[in-house]
Amino acid sequence: MSMLWGAAMSLRRLSWSGLALLVPFVAGCDPTDPGPPPMYPQGQLVPPPPPPPPGAGAAGDPSAAPDGNGMYTSAEYTIGEDADAYDDNDPSALTDFHQTLDAHGTWADDPTYGTVWVPSAGEVGPDFTPYASGGHWVYDTDYTWVSDYDWGWAPFHYGRWVLIDGRGWSWIPGREYRGAWVSWGADDGYGYVGWYPMAPAFLWFGGVGVAYTFAVGPRWSYCGRGDVFSPVLGTRLVRGSATASIGARVHALPSVNGMASRSPEPSKLGYSAAQIPHATGAASASLARAQQFSRASTAAALGAHAPTRTAATATTASGGRSGLMGGSGAMGAAGGRSMSPSTAMQNHGQAPAQTPQKKRPQTEPQAAPHPSRGGRSGGGHHR
Repeated sequence: MSMLWGAAMSLRRLSWSGLALLVPFVAGCDPTDPGPPPMYPQGQLVPPPPPPPPGAGAAGDPSAAPDGNGMYTSAEYTIGEDADAYDDNDPSALTDFHQTLDAHGTWADDPTYGTVWVPSAGEVGPDFTPYASGGHWVYDTDYTWVSDYDWGWAPFHYGRWVLIDGRGWSWIPGREYRGAWVSWGADDGYGYVGWYPMAPAFLWFGGVGVAYTFAVGPRWSYCGRGDVFSPVLGTRLVRGSATASIGARVHALPSVNGMASRSPEPSKLGYSAAQIPHATGAASASLARAQQFSRASTAAALGAHAPTRTAATATTASGGRSGLMGGSGAMGAAGGRSMSPSTAMQNHGQAPAQTPQKKRPQTEPQAAPHPSRGGRSGGGHHR
């Protein structure tokens, strides 16, 4: 019996000693430590890690992370950028419209507005005004201008119009499509509506795109709301002394992202869905051609050049606006090469040194954002 008691006491002392030796190791362990990786016999394949959940990419994979604009990127191009579309200041704007326009007007290098095309007065008449003469409005997802001229699919859906002393209304080439490059206004009761051609976002000097940031007074056209879709719109416009009183009532509608003014909804003008006119027949074919020209994949069949993406130049003026309204990212290609604004002026003559009010820039030209897919409201002049 005494021998059994002695053996038990020896085992007790041994267990306490072992526990004392284990305490330092246990105290240093991290309870969340998963421990060493499992050992696999040599030559045995280690099972792969579980796949990431759906929609998730590997850590550190730039192609899986959205950029600041919410677009996913890869090492080659930005997913979300439309490689089939043209930038508005793509240099192909200077060549792709010659076949359509050459027989119907003249090209000129204006000292203020650079390369412009002026329609023949024999075709459009002395009182020609873009988006008011020789055409009418239809509606799809927005107001779209339908021109009566065979060549109208080009300069009323691409580029911008400016009124130049001694030349009249002149067209500055652009390469981005829109139903109409105009901004809109209305009076408080939507009894009258007005619109005007948007100011240019850039000009062409020696084949180089130069950002245009001067304020330009808009040239409004007005009509009663019941005439906005008239097929003979030119005869329904407000003219004469009534222009001033109507112009005082019409105000620019809220802008879209700081760009062009939002167009009036047809329902606010009293039109039901069944009363809103859409393009048909020859008008539909003309618009289809204009839209076909806006995509590289379809424009090639019409003889258009492929899009180009390079740097551009810009100019600002004292008292003018810095940068452009609308657009994002670096200013796109113009002229197929990068050139400083000062170099462009020295090599290609006078830059846009004058506004219609004959103001000259007082500051060194600066880099500007991408040309707007919208435009500016400009000053406050009415037709």
